[in-house]
Parts: sequence; C-alpha cells; structure tokens
Amino acid sequence: MLFSARRTISTLFVALTTCSTGATMAADTAGAHDHPLVTRFAGSSIIGYQQVSYDKAVLPLGPIKPGSSDQFTAADVVEGRITRIAYEAPAGKSVVEVYRNFAQALAKAGFKARFECAGPSCGNGADFSDRVIQPLLEPMHARNAMTAALYAASGDMRQLTARLERPEGRVDVSLLVAQADEKRPVGILLQIVEAQAMATGQVNVDAKAMSQGLGQQGHIALYGIRFATDSADLTSDSDATLGQMAQLLKNEPTLKVFIVGHTDDTGELDHNLALSQQRAESVVKALTTRYGVAAPRVAAKGVASYAPVASNRDEAGRSQNRRVELVAQ
Repeated sequence: MLFSARRTISTLFVALTTCSTGATMAADTAGAHDHPLVTRFAGSSIIGYQQVSYDKAVLPLGPIKPGSSDQFTAADVVEGRITRIAYEAPAGKSVVEVYRNFAQALAKAGFKARFECAGPSCGNGADFSDRVIQPLLEPMHARNAMTAALYAASGDMRQLTARLERPEGRVDVSLLVAQADEKRPVGILLQIVEAQAMATGQVNVDAKAMSQGLGQQGHIALYGIRFATDSADLTSDSDATLGQMAQLLKNEPTLKVFIVGHTDDTGELDHNLALSQQRAESVVKALTTRYGVAAPRVAAKGVASYAPVASNRDEAGRSQNRRVELVAQ
C-alpha cells in the first residue's frame, strides 16, 4: 500500500491509495463524497453519510465499561462541523490492513492518537461497535448497511481517536474499523469534527418578556445564556441576558427563582448532570457577585436531559434542549 499526506497553508489532505489501478468501486450513496481531510481506503464505497454545520460528537477515549453495553469508561464530547462517512472496504481486505493504513496515514499527517483499542482491549468488541454506530444509524440513513458492515458480532474491530492541532482550528477524528464475520467485507466509520465557532444570533429576552413568561407559564427559556464548549464558563455574549435577569429581579423585589440548567442527551448522563448543575451555579454566581442579586433569591439546579423541549434526534432539536431556564419559585 502507498500512503500520501500533504499539507497546504489552508488544508490538510490524507490520501489512502493502492499501487493497483484496476480496483473498481461500487456506487456511493447518493449525495455522499469523501472528506477533503481524510479520504477513503482505495476501492471502498460509501454506504452511509451525514454532514452538519455544527453539532456535538461523542468520541470514545476508553473501552466499554464492564457489565455495560452502552457506556465507555471515558469519552470526550466535541463540537464543530461534523462529517460522518461509513464505507464498505473491498472484499478480501482485513480489519488489520484497513486500520493500519488509516492509522499510519493520519500519523504522517500530524494527528496524535488519544485512544486506541483492538478487540478485547476495547472491552466487548460487539458492544463497543454497537455503542459507536447505534446513535448514527438513522441520521446517516443507513441502518441496514451500517449494521451489516460495522456491527462486530465476532469482536473483530479496532478504534482510533486522534486529534490534529492546526492554526485554522483543531480537527478530531474517530475511526472505527470492524467486521461482522469473515463472509462480509470490512466496514469503516469515519467521524471528522472540525472545531469552529457556532453562528449565533443576537436574540435576547428582555426583563419584560421574562416577567411575562414567568407569569403565564411559570418558566422561560433563556437561549442568550451561553457557555464555552463542555464547560461551565459563561461566554461574554451572555452579559446582555444576565443584565436583563438582574433587571427583572430588581423590578420585582419579592420574586425568587430557580436557575435550571439543561443539556441535550449527547454523552453520558452523569457527566451531563454535573455539567448542567455547574452551569446553573455559574449563572447564580454571576447574578450575585456581578449584579448584586441577593443569594436567597436565586437557586441553581441542573437536570441534564431530563426535560427536553424537542427531539434529540437532530441538531435543531438538540440546540433547543441546550438551555438555561428561569423558573418561578
């Protein structure tokens, strides 16, 4: 096999090719194409595809927990532009050959491995592959094809989670190579996350609207409260909404409220519960220390994904679920 990797000022290209020129690829899924950063193993065909401008991805950083079929011992939740591509490798290729081609090409391009496992070192290989692919089968519109290619019923699978730091932004890659059984071609799942700032509007809820929401529904969602990725650190564009919250409490001196943090269902529940609580506490701290709100008037509570306002099956719904709510006590 021949590997090639080249850098330009603005792009990185990882190409996997073969010395043979006679390989014939099956037709790709309609509308799908290789990513410009990491291309296909020669002779592979695309069987599943998804690209979103901004979303979250769960990247495994540890094996499946003993006794659990759906939780990693460690994982990272990253955000950015996400491209997911599922391939079927040519007949006769092994998991080891396909995986090593990708791993070596990524290493030559500057990617640093954050986690690798193979078969038993992944925990239960079948459960591991299922945990990776299961949430993606519907979004990638390839339930049957991806299950047949990537569910490692025999335990024959390998995972690589790697990262490239570059001036124009970090790139995270999750690579799963698996084979259901010896009679089926090897499956490949690439998830590529290019870190970038989310495009946000300047829609903020003022004190009057907050008061009306509390009076009519007893609560109101405040999407103008924003945090750094996977963090409880408030970003500076939250200041306008924080100021209006403080104004509301000044206008209504007997009002007491809960500050409730919500997340979508991406990632592990325990992590999201802790994060939502920390975010709610950050808002309370900002109101009391920066805006002079009396501490007894504001209480923090994090509920993770227990109270969604939309489906978590797509980014439009998940973005609505990631919110801070003001709730009348």
